[in-house]
Amino acid sequence: MRTSRIALGMFVFVCICTLMLAGPVARAEGDINAFTRPQVLVLVLGGFGPSEQCSISYDSVVALPKAQSDLDTIAAAGKWQVRDAKGVTKSSGGPKPAPTTSISFSAKGLIGYADGTLPLAPYLDGLKRFRFVEVDYIAPSGFAFHGLKDFENRFVKIQMSQNGNSYRYRIVVKDAGFTKLDLPLRESEKPKTEEPQGPDGRRLVMAIGLAVLAALVAYLVVMYISKRR
Repeated sequence: MRTSRIALGMFVFVCICTLMLAGPVARAEGDINAFTRPQVLVLVLGGFGPSEQCSISYDSVVALPKAQSDLDTIAAAGKWQVRDAKGVTKSSGGPKPAPTTSISFSAKGLIGYADGTLPLAPYLDGLKRFRFVEVDYIAPSGFAFHGLKDFENRFVKIQMSQNGNSYRYRIVVKDAGFTKLDLPLRESEKPKTEEPQGPDGRRLVMAIGLAVLAALVAYLVVMYISKRR
């Protein structure tokens, strides 16, 4: 029963990936919202057995040895033990069907259940030659998300959106020159900083300080004179 559930989940999984890649071609612009679909889509599914299921779907034909090489790089970066890897090239379906390649596998640790994180960097280490990448996670109910949201550095720009237990990361690879992308697993907390005071604000604070000091000096003088009397 468990094996059939996993097989059914993987079948639906790959079909979803294929349909999501059947849209119009991405535009090569810098803005993260400038493309209608990714050049490569990663879909991670949890809750179907002891391991997570993953499918990497390209929007074109990729040689199966190259797709396997991408998977090997991803698995090494994530330190994941991959099982049941299977690559295939078939029609994308949709209104304008075209042959596309995908590779699916299962592994443990693709979703961080213990700390609520969704590891993202390993996929970009293996797929950095693509400018537009999308990584979607479908977590089981009860998953408490504490992971990375929007992020940008010199190499990538990332935008995350959430809908229930599904999490979508849309990524623009701005510079593929990195060897290993060091992404935080959690959203960075911004340090609280005091707002700088302008010239008028500084003058007002100084005037109030001088007035308080003058009042204190006047009070001490009056007290001294009254004691002398």
